[in-house]
Amino acid sequence: MNENYKSLEVSSFRELADKEFEPVVPLIDHFLPGEGVFLFCGKSKIGKSWLALDMGVHVCNGLQFWKYDTNCKEVLYLCLEDGERRLQERMFTIADNYSVAFHYCTESTTIDTDLMKQLEEQVTLSPGIGLIIIDTLAAIRGDISAYGGNPYLKDYNIIRSLHEFALNHHLAILLIHHVRKLSSQDPFDDISGTNGLYGAADGAFIMRSESDGVKLYFKNRDMEQQILTLEFDSNTCTWKLLDESSPVENVFKSDPDLRKALEYIKEHGEFFGTAQEFCNRINASKKPQSISGKLQNRKRDLEKMGILFVKTKKNDGMHFEIIDLNSIKDPSEFTEDDLPYEIVDDE
Repeated sequence: MNENYKSLEVSSFRELADKEFEPVVPLIDHFLPGEGVFLFCGKSKIGKSWLALDMGVHVCNGLQFWKYDTNCKEVLYLCLEDGERRLQERMFTIADNYSVAFHYCTESTTIDTDLMKQLEEQVTLSPGIGLIIIDTLAAIRGDISAYGGNPYLKDYNIIRSLHEFALNHHLAILLIHHVRKLSSQDPFDDISGTNGLYGAADGAFIMRSESDGVKLYFKNRDMEQQILTLEFDSNTCTWKLLDESSPVENVFKSDPDLRKALEYIKEHGEFFGTAQEFCNRINASKKPQSISGKLQNRKRDLEKMGILFVKTKKNDGMHFEIIDLNSIKDPSEFTEDDLPYEIVDDE
């Protein structure tokens, strides 16, 4: 028998339904998740490196990026196509302060040699790293012969290796890459290489120059496609946000039950009762346990909209306490003591 043999660890849907997971805090709200591998693609010289670098500067300083809040984390930037001189020029151009929390290097090995070991060592030395930017994918690809000359397997395994690393260390990896010369109707079909890249990635950003400006398309496993219109400021060498949809509310609009829950709370201002009663009020298509899990997973989004959501376990089942603080004349005067139920932390 293979010495590395390991039996399958099998659980049931019932066991899964009873589990509660800590929500993954985004690095940039409604833009860049806190875990996973994300392709960042665009044509050569479109300005994707400037944008990625600016994102890293905002994350390491905990500064709001455009209209989105950031989760302050250390950043590791693998600047593999430019030397220190050019990187310094860019740093002086876009950064107001030069943080020790922004780490960089200009050389690394490839994915098929010792890159993963190098990343492991650096994360061990700097455990606060929450974002790794690799500029570019081409610089770390390595030799395709390791996969029998199969480009799909090569692409897939590159992303899978980085994906496992990202999840194990609870961080995000932004992988800068190019697009094909000819544009497709679907921006995500523009990604250069095989389908193994996008198929294994947790999401992707695509920058495209279109007739009405530069568009940034992005989507991931937990977010429907968003489209932003950007403009490059040549004085500051940063990208400015010109137009956006409402990413917070779009999260709820894309799910029928979450949409109905949000509409109910906005109309009535509050709800106190069992999960079953709430499901009956909104005519939910899923069972109370499912609705409870969905709302819990979006608790942070609800707070962004000024909605307080608390769930408690009682003898007669799960209870919800939901308050739209926007409906209160002075939300600062509202405290948990105003709830008709005692809050019990069930996490």
